[in-house]
Amino acid sequence: MATSMNGSVATNKPKLNAYVSEAINQAIEKEMATERRSKSQMVELLLEEALKARGYEFTEQDMTGQQDRTQD
Repeated sequence: MATSMNGSVATNKPKLNAYVSEAINQAIEKEMATERRSKSQMVELLLEEALKARGYEFTEQDMTGQQDRTQD
């Protein structure tokens, strides 16, 4: 997998772009402030929770990239 550079963040994770409503964006921003996470970390967590609720299972190896950030 290729490494992508986005400003000061280097990661081996695939990049995902999404268009959301203003209400969803505000909810994400509220959650990220509450949990003191970056927006990308918060969105990844919310997606993981939603997929688990739909029956997807992730191994520990799948989740090892969760903290794959060189800088915050």
